[in-house]
Amino acid sequence: MKNERFKEYFQKYKNLVIKIALDRTGDYHVSQEICQQVFMTLYANMERIPPDYVKAWLMRCTQNAVVDYLRKKKTRGEVFTDLSIAEAGSDLTEESMEMHEELLYQRELIGRILREVRAVNWLWFEILMLSCVYGLSYTEAAKKLHIPERVLRARMYRARRFIKEKFGDEYRRTS
Repeated sequence: MKNERFKEYFQKYKNLVIKIALDRTGDYHVSQEICQQVFMTLYANMERIPPDYVKAWLMRCTQNAVVDYLRKKKTRGEVFTDLSIAEAGSDLTEESMEMHEELLYQRELIGRILREVRAVNWLWFEILMLSCVYGLSYTEAAKKLHIPERVLRARMYRARRFIKEKFGDEYRRTS
């Protein structure tokens, strides 16, 4: 019974776990390792997690595993970039370096925006995460949050207006 449920959870959520890890690390192999670690932890704790909360638990566990990975990588003194030297070869031009600096700045800005939105209004943050980060439609996100779609759209409008007021100039400079 436990093995069957585990297989079902794995098939249903493995791509989500890999996507979350890949978005944060930029490394597919690392995201697969994190996925394996997260599902091993799930298997060990499955009896304590209600079935309705498995997806949320996996998402949180993945985020925590990524943070742990990045901390370990930082303490080892490794450099974390979107493009490794092996991929780039020895042809790192000033133009490609500027492009990667810009990408890193954009990621940092998105992180600051999400942290600020989360601090101001948790519901806005959840809506942004579901629809913008995880790619759910407004209908799917509204069902997930158990609210009418029109309420979700109104909250999304307010969240975007807040972001525009707080980060508008800075965001336009990166576009």
